[in-house]
Amino acid sequence: MKRYKPLFATFALALFMGVHPSILAADKEPTAEEPKVDPQAISILNRAVDHLAGAKQFSVSAEVWGDIDLEEGVQAQFTKILDIRLRRPDHVQLNVRTTVPKRSFYYDGKNFTLLDQQKGFYGTTAAPATIDETITKMEDDFGVEFPISDILISRPFGDGAKNAKSGQYLGIEPVLGISCHHVAFQNDEVEWQAWIEDGPVPLLRKAVIKSKDANSSQQAIALFNKWDLSTELPDFVFAFDPPPGSAKIELVPTQETPAAPQPAK
Repeated sequence: MKRYKPLFATFALALFMGVHPSILAADKEPTAEEPKVDPQAISILNRAVDHLAGAKQFSVSAEVWGDIDLEEGVQAQFTKILDIRLRRPDHVQLNVRTTVPKRSFYYDGKNFTLLDQQKGFYGTTAAPATIDETITKMEDDFGVEFPISDILISRPFGDGAKNAKSGQYLGIEPVLGISCHHVAFQNDEVEWQAWIEDGPVPLLRKAVIKSKDANSSQQAIALFNKWDLSTELPDFVFAFDPPPGSAKIELVPTQETPAAPQPAK
């Protein structure tokens, strides 16, 4: 049975979105002819993906807001800044900070280094020949996750739209004063949205992702600014130079819990 929707709420939403309530997707019964994923949403996302994938190098700053569970039923939102510099196919330098530096990631095509700036420790290990392979290896072998890895890989956003069960094009909206196309996608595990700059340069300006886990209502919001796809990024940008007073430690691979010893017969 279709859930009842108060008339006032319908018109309020219509005024907010700038459309007549009679054409709101939420008020229409789906038909067999209507695709579950709007082709316009796919087209806009693919244009942004192709543009970023084709960039030889880029730098960008991202302000990321995330929900944290403080106690049962209580959440708070915290923020961090990511400063990213990337040169395809095998160089990444990424800094994570709040009011003070937190962590830094260095990958120069041969080695990966993780620097904990709060504790003054760093670890280095040999790395594969590409960014994609290095992200996978560090996550699988060492449990190290690259922040916002979706925009670092060779095909940004991966198959996020391809695997979507439904998707919508939601029109033009401003993000920090920039007109953007608003698209949304949903699958069995997550629902996510992207705001992609309107005009000749389709840059990602905002992203929201929310888990559909019944035990979690957390979501993350990222705002992207200071995009630069033209400035050359030389090798020294990605070279790691240990800060004074820092100590080198070993990056230890994650291991499966060993089987309990069996009693002797």
